[in-house]
Amino acid sequence: MTSIAESAAEKRDVYPVFRGLTELGVSNADLAQALSTSPAAVTAWRSGESRMPARLIAFLTLILDALVERRGAESAVVGSLFQGLNEAGQTRILRARDNLQQQQAFNCGFDRAQMEAGLRLFLSWRNRNVFAGRRFAGVERGQAADIGRLDMVAT
Repeated sequence: MTSIAESAAEKRDVYPVFRGLTELGVSNADLAQALSTSPAAVTAWRSGESRMPARLIAFLTLILDALVERRGAESAVVGSLFQGLNEAGQTRILRARDNLQQQQAFNCGFDRAQMEAGLRLFLSWRNRNVFAGRRFAGVERGQAADIGRLDMVAT
């Protein structure tokens, strides 16, 4: 096992979306800022100490999806140009993608209204240029394509 899989953060997270975001370097402080809440609230949601609203889980799932897609594409380009250069990064992206898939399966149990509320939060958040921060770099590219794809998901 690698040190990533043995991390304390992975053992305590209740929702796979948190594990995926951690793999990509998103901290509790980053999440608190994105969710307009305190880092303590994020910690409580991560550990299961407090119940996280479904709309916020859907919102974080969309963030993880966007990050995995962008960073995966960037990693593929780097990997094709320089063999073996970015293996650790590719491993993190694969783990994040696995956690994304687990979270998406979990989200199938949410009602449509909660999923739509999460989508509205995501689109509003992204349009406020929150992705410009270093942890979310790369997501703002392809914004128009994402909006079209996400609109299809919501209908």
